[in-house]
Amino acid sequence: MTALLACSFTILAQEKLESPKRSNNKLPDSLFIIKYDTLFHVQTWLSDNQMEYRLKYNRDFELVLAPNEINNFSFGVSYRFFELGLSFSPQFLNEKDTWKKGQSDKFSFSFGFNMHRFYLSFDLTSVTGFYLKNSADFGLRSPDSPFIQFPDLRVGYFSTLLRYNINPKFSTAALAGGTQVQKKSAWTILPSVQFATFRFHDNFDSVGVQNETTYSTDLNFLSPFVGTVVISPKFAFSLGLGPSFGVDFFKSVSINEDRKIAVTKGTGFTSGYTVQSALSYNNRKRFYAGFEYRYRNYGHKLENLQRLEKQYSYFQMYCGWRLKPPGFAKKSLDWANKVSPVKFE
Repeated sequence: MTALLACSFTILAQEKLESPKRSNNKLPDSLFIIKYDTLFHVQTWLSDNQMEYRLKYNRDFELVLAPNEINNFSFGVSYRFFELGLSFSPQFLNEKDTWKKGQSDKFSFSFGFNMHRFYLSFDLTSVTGFYLKNSADFGLRSPDSPFIQFPDLRVGYFSTLLRYNINPKFSTAALAGGTQVQKKSAWTILPSVQFATFRFHDNFDSVGVQNETTYSTDLNFLSPFVGTVVISPKFAFSLGLGPSFGVDFFKSVSINEDRKIAVTKGTGFTSGYTVQSALSYNNRKRFYAGFEYRYRNYGHKLENLQRLEKQYSYFQMYCGWRLKPPGFAKKSLDWANKVSPVKFE
């Protein structure tokens, strides 16, 4: 069983101004993108996360595991080529249907770097608390809930993403942030490579299921086509769609009926698709805000499973402010860029 969160999708791009010798039949990049990356950005957002793991054994038998609806509160900063975000799920935002589906919690920490039109990000996430979404298919009921709950099930994963923007006139930073603004409509393709390692662990004594720990290593290639339509100087709408494919290396350590450890290994070719959309607002001075939605579905055949399928959806409302950068931030990033073997700007 694997998990992949299409987590941390906030993308920034740095492009150099075109040479004045460029052909007159093409507009310079400055007419397509307004850059605010020399200002210090403080951003906060509320997000809703949904995920499902579908284990399809045959046409008539499948298990659907999911956490309860997870609403997160997040805080992040970005300046020049660096961004940092922290996300958690407070209890007052996650009390809906807890008696039915149990309590689910999520914690996430992410940071990223801009390297001209390349973007490199890292994400560390933990999700705890799941329930059997299709309990009714098996007539499984507990006295206190219509769903079988697994409060101790935990998914922890680390992922890294390397993405490239093929069109310097398109601002990926404008999709869900304020360091750049798309001034004129444009489109691009964003070829990306994502590497992720997962650990799915349950407590045998409290949950009472045989599976104990599952490890997974995913290597995926995504290539979404994304376009932004500038509605007005302050509003822009974006939409993207594209395929994903890769390979999953799977290992499961479980306890069999004889209370002995059993190890199952496998490798599967994964295929699926990803969708994203965004609506952004910028007043071109200090304040910016917007909405963003992302969805991903992918899976593969594995061992005795007809298909292991993962589904993820993410919706966020965000707002932010542009401030004069503090002195320590400028000095720190100047030093980091100076000593780094890869120049970010």
